[in-house]
Amino acid sequence: MKIFFFLAALCGTSFAAETPKPGPMVATDPKLRARAIEETAVPVRPGIPGEVPFWNRMAVQFQFAPAFDFKEVPGAKSYRFTVTPKAGEPLAFTSAKPWMPLTPVWTKVPTGKATLTVVALDEQGAPVCEPMTRVFHRAAVIGKEYPPAAMSWSESARTALDTLVHSPDLQCWFTTGKPDEKFPLYRYPSKIVGSAAAVLAIYASQTPPPADAAEALQASRRAADYLMSISFPEQDEWAFHPPLYHPTMFHDQLKGHMDANHYMTFGGAETGMYYLDVYAATKDRKYLDAAVRIAETYEKRQLPEGSWLMFVSPQDGKPVTDNILIPSLVIDFLDQLERVTGDHRFDAVREKAIAWTMKNPVRTWNWQGQFEDVKPLPPYENLTKHDAGQFAIHLLKSAPDDPEKRALALDLIRFAEDQFVMWAQPPVASPKEQNPDGEAGAKSKTWLLPCVLEQYRCYAPVNASSARLIQMYVAAYRATGDRLYLEKAKALAGTLTRTQSNKKAPGRYQTWVMQNPGPMWFNCELLAIRAMKDLAAVDEPPKK
Repeated sequence: MKIFFFLAALCGTSFAAETPKPGPMVATDPKLRARAIEETAVPVRPGIPGEVPFWNRMAVQFQFAPAFDFKEVPGAKSYRFTVTPKAGEPLAFTSAKPWMPLTPVWTKVPTGKATLTVVALDEQGAPVCEPMTRVFHRAAVIGKEYPPAAMSWSESARTALDTLVHSPDLQCWFTTGKPDEKFPLYRYPSKIVGSAAAVLAIYASQTPPPADAAEALQASRRAADYLMSISFPEQDEWAFHPPLYHPTMFHDQLKGHMDANHYMTFGGAETGMYYLDVYAATKDRKYLDAAVRIAETYEKRQLPEGSWLMFVSPQDGKPVTDNILIPSLVIDFLDQLERVTGDHRFDAVREKAIAWTMKNPVRTWNWQGQFEDVKPLPPYENLTKHDAGQFAIHLLKSAPDDPEKRALALDLIRFAEDQFVMWAQPPVASPKEQNPDGEAGAKSKTWLLPCVLEQYRCYAPVNASSARLIQMYVAAYRATGDRLYLEKAKALAGTLTRTQSNKKAPGRYQTWVMQNPGPMWFNCELLAIRAMKDLAAVDEPPKK
């Protein structure tokens, strides 16, 4: 999802970061932290041969006790597990199976690199084969304290929205009504033009309205109208969906799978929600109609199993890869569309997508990355938490009193934290085969902690990833009343507020939550603004 760092110089808001200077630290409630440590002994979706797939073969860190796919050895009667931390004494236990979770010793394993050795033993306790090993990073839990927020959550969101609207990146919508060629991220129109339209609409809709609300609303219309003008025509299989890759501009920056004749089918759902933001601000029916037409295409193109091909030719609908879409974004879009229209016409589409999700990634735990600048990969090679998190939020909002759905949602949140949240002392290693942005951002000593990483192929902290976890924690707090979720949301949000102190982009949320963060993705900033508003709603006193 991210532009190469070497292109940062081309962007209107490219800058070198300064490390924010925190004030007095915020103390984590000791009882909550003690429980957080205790809860790490419970594994996240542990594999069982022949029953539950092992999802973690590419993972490098674990906050919750992992279980690994070690095979049973003929003649073995038991297995000795030994975890040897880089610093500290070895910790051992014995189990009947080689794939059991490390629960018996996990809370005693210190943060940092560790090596697991599993030895098969016969009835006399003698080894019957060579040791099986796995090296990993034992991730930190939320700390005893964390840096404070630079401002209140609501003030942070207002500041970020105002400074983004008045940044050079969005000025083309106040003037020409076309993407600024000097800002190369516009090569992803469904995401970048769409989020520009939404940001401008949300800004103009504030109460009281800003002085330039009318100008911002007109700029929002220009962006949305431009996106509709380049969307796939009615005769195409993916009619009315917006192009993921720009059809006429930025050809020199769209390489490999990133081609105007290719389309990742999550794009329409994302843009549809942006159109709903514009409709809410303008009350102009054409933007609602644009969202409805996107939904109608989803209805036509839905596979019998309930989801959609993920990567296709938009003209004839033929697959570019054999990946199937994880439809969390589509489910969210159809939820929002129903709330706006009161129309239940797409209920069957949404319910089939939910059923597919329950039968597939919920069963396989293959929460694969779906990002425009990473070609879809085989199972488990590029996990992310975005779609898992979005589905968790859907479950918590739609069925907060259903114990099974709530348990699943909370397990999805634990998965996201396990693999992608960096409370302290990040791992030195990263999953293999990083994309260029992952390589550029993989120097963990530059990360602003605590933070959240995006995906295995871009193993670096991004503000939208922190925003997604904040939204997940807030949803879990609303559903359960458990203040540990709120504490975690506040710790991550505090880091985002501290990224707003950069002198060359004051007020904006840094996309890359690190020193030398590179260019700004305002679709990511918009998600951070929404997350901060969600947090303010549960952690700030109501306005009088």
